[in-house]
Amino acid sequence: MATQTQTILQQPVIPAVVAMDPHPPLAADRDALGLRSLSGDDDTSATGGECDRIPEESASRLQKVVVVFQLSGVNFSLSAVNGLIIVGLPRIAEDLALPPSLTFWPASVSSLATSATLLLAGSVADALGPRAVDLTGCFLCGAFMLGCGLAKEGEQLVGMRAVTGVGQAMHLASSVALVTKIVARGRGRNVSFACLGLSQPLGFSFGLVLGGVLVDTIGWRAGFYIYGGLTVLLSAIGCVSLPKSEPLGSLRDLSHLIRRKVDWVGALLASSFMAFLSYFLAVISGDMYRIREPGSIVFLCLGVMSLPFFVAWVHRQVRRGRPALIPNSFWRNASFASICATISVTFAVLNSLELFASLL
Repeated sequence: MATQTQTILQQPVIPAVVAMDPHPPLAADRDALGLRSLSGDDDTSATGGECDRIPEESASRLQKVVVVFQLSGVNFSLSAVNGLIIVGLPRIAEDLALPPSLTFWPASVSSLATSATLLLAGSVADALGPRAVDLTGCFLCGAFMLGCGLAKEGEQLVGMRAVTGVGQAMHLASSVALVTKIVARGRGRNVSFACLGLSQPLGFSFGLVLGGVLVDTIGWRAGFYIYGGLTVLLSAIGCVSLPKSEPLGSLRDLSHLIRRKVDWVGALLASSFMAFLSYFLAVISGDMYRIREPGSIVFLCLGVMSLPFFVAWVHRQVRRGRPALIPNSFWRNASFASICATISVTFAVLNSLELFASLL
């Protein structure tokens, strides 16, 4: 996995904000990619620092296995629901009388919500600790998956799928930090990351197969009950097994952490870029000719404009010595940039192939 790239990363100078108040969105991902050398400090974030402060011996082998199983199981369940949605979409649209404009939204809105809130969820996990964020996201996903099975109208299903996407972002943003916190660098951590990655396509494939069986027999609602119940069960297991974060202190301390340790403006700009772009792609995926509509053009322009504003804002934060979501200097590191690009392209291709294969 990417943890083996640590020895080749060398960047001697980083703006002062990283050393003084380093809280990029996914600090544990930074740790997993071997980017501690970028900051010159072994204790660089609320999540990444905890990962190395807690010795490996404090967690038993059973706890490590249970943690990886729980995190991978939630990934599996969330991906299986996506497979159920894809294979059962025609029946779902018929049962809920979805209008043509909303036909593909049950499948698209979850990814849209996840992409729009992923960086913000990572920033909050850095400030508050990954355990609380992960458990909140897992219970949120489980509850609203059960709610999807009870939906009586198409708008209700779309709304609950959107909230499920937010919960998935919270889970994905904190799961890597939890693995790095409990499993030491080396083969064990690499296998753990591999399990997290494998659980997603495996769950999607399983969801396609079981979803087809359920749609033709007892109905698609049963699939939401099964996966929602499984997610709630795994969330309960996580309450017992996930490694505990450091105490957050009083409510005043918690408020201070959220206000001062999270780059809210940077997160808003980054989320706006991904949300507008994802919404634009979701709209034209249903009807290519909608690209000519004024609304589609406005969303595309807003998304494109958000990116340079984000770059300028992050530069300002670094120069003023304040927390920056992702310092621009990180992208000058060839290893970090190439790994991020490879992962992004790989997941884009896999998701496209999964959707295309389900339509054959």
